[in-house]
Amino acid sequence: MKTLGQWLWNVMVAIDQLGNAIAGGNPDITISARVGYFANHCTDHTFYYYWKLLEVVIDFTFYPLDGPKHCLQALSQDDELGHVQGNDLMRSVLGIIAVTACLFISLLTWSAYALGYRPKLKHLVSPSTCNKNSKTT
Repeated sequence: MKTLGQWLWNVMVAIDQLGNAIAGGNPDITISARVGYFANHCTDHTFYYYWKLLEVVIDFTFYPLDGPKHCLQALSQDDELGHVQGNDLMRSVLGIIAVTACLFISLLTWSAYALGYRPKLKHLVSPSTCNKNSKTT
């Protein structure tokens, strides 16, 4: 049986993916990964500042848990396929969902941070540089 923490994490990711689907995005991708993708890989500069603003809000919210660049970390765990920018209505819905959620989540994350909670930051390792069969001498 999985630990309570793992179960809670899975539920939070599922809610995040639901929010992305409600906002017209791919249901297998989190809001953070979608924002990270369009804030850093979008060739249409019409909405550049929209995506960058959302990235700043989300990165600030999750800084106490993940350190800097939460959206890029989320994107690195994604296959980068199937990102949907959405029309004006869906981008508005996404902005409302993300900012509202971040308002409440940041109260929790920054309160925990102020009380001294410091998570173990995960260092992302590229699969191409990690070989399980190699032995170090």
